[in-house]
Amino acid sequence: MAQLREIRKRIKSVESTKKVTHAMELVAAAKMRKSQQAAISARPYSINLHEILAKIQKTSRIAHSFLRGNDSPKEMKIIITSDRGLTGGLNINIFREILKEESKTSSFVTVGKKAQQFAGKMNYNLLASFGSEEIPQIALARQLTKIATKAFLNKEVSKVSLFYPHFESTVTQTPRQIQVLPILPMENTENPKSANGEHLFEPSINEIVKVIMPHHILTEIFQTLLEAKASEHSARMVAMKNATDAAGDLIDDLTLNYNQARQEMITKELLDIVTAQRAFR
Repeated sequence: MAQLREIRKRIKSVESTKKVTHAMELVAAAKMRKSQQAAISARPYSINLHEILAKIQKTSRIAHSFLRGNDSPKEMKIIITSDRGLTGGLNINIFREILKEESKTSSFVTVGKKAQQFAGKMNYNLLASFGSEEIPQIALARQLTKIATKAFLNKEVSKVSLFYPHFESTVTQTPRQIQVLPILPMENTENPKSANGEHLFEPSINEIVKVIMPHHILTEIFQTLLEAKASEHSARMVAMKNATDAAGDLIDDLTLNYNQARQEMITKELLDIVTAQRAFR
């Protein structure tokens, strides 16, 4: 009897957990659709801007401070993670990419509480940290752009890199590292059918470059924030769905054990009754 009560207690506990994980799955699914749409919708603008810069670099000699490196021995690494857990291996995969590299001479800027906690445990030189949900993403992108460009122009760092989860699909988020500064030579990825077309720049290429270079860095950082947010909600939705399914399987196993134990108890009671009846004969 005590065994049956224990199994019933476990079944109720798992059922409560299943309700919680299912609710979290639904919330993550709603946020996932919105964040995925934002990330995918912003990609064409980022790609077109990339193609314009590639065309300029290919056809003209341009000079800009963002294209030239410096002799500083330090680097800046911007880590983008989530504020909360329950995202499977999303954040762990980012941390593994960082641990592959030498970080003794690096300064870190973190986005997300998980990244801040990681930097603290590793005793990294932390310049600034932001919550991934504290302020709107475009405002956060502006702040990150300001920190990165200021440090680079002042020759405090010779390189600025971004580490973030790139959204591939609902079940696939790939950890990526991209170099923001100095801007690397770009490959032209535009449609071959339009590759022969001429681009006219007004007032001049050099004037446009002065404006477009900082905007390119802002756009790149903003796009990574969108990709990271879409990856976070997708990973959490999948993790909560897996947890809900696992809870359902556990409930089925416990129910089977409960029925078996109950059947054994009933069978034992019947045997006791039959044995008692025979004893009185």
